[in-house]
Amino acid sequence: MSKQDGLVFGLAGLMIWAAATAYYVAFGPQLLESTFWFYAANAFLAAVGVTLVFHGALRLRRLVRRKYPIALALFVAPGLALGALTAMKLTDLLPEMDPVSIGRYGAFMVVAYATVAITAFERRAKRAASHAR
Repeated sequence: MSKQDGLVFGLAGLMIWAAATAYYVAFGPQLLESTFWFYAANAFLAAVGVTLVFHGALRLRRLVRRKYPIALALFVAPGLALGALTAMKLTDLLPEMDPVSIGRYGAFMVVAYATVAITAFERRAKRAASHAR
């Protein structure tokens, strides 16, 4: 993997973490945490968004499948490190937030990164031979 590829995946991961965190800070306590189903739906949509960004970067950079784990590590590293730091300091940064929001923010981020990891290691299904004549 080239340095440019590494930079692209690292910056994409940083930007997607910042966007997801800003979204959670803006809408978390008032909207996302209002009901379980709304929270779950938004966690799912965030996971889909993060996964689309990752796979979009894979396609743009035209990486071969054996390089996906390295790309994944570079993509999630900023979010895992900064997400943990944000969770540790969330009540200091946003004193009006309920301390329960720390766990919910962590779960929100874990669902997104777990979805990306699952899709990165997923094997492609082989196409079946066509029986059309």
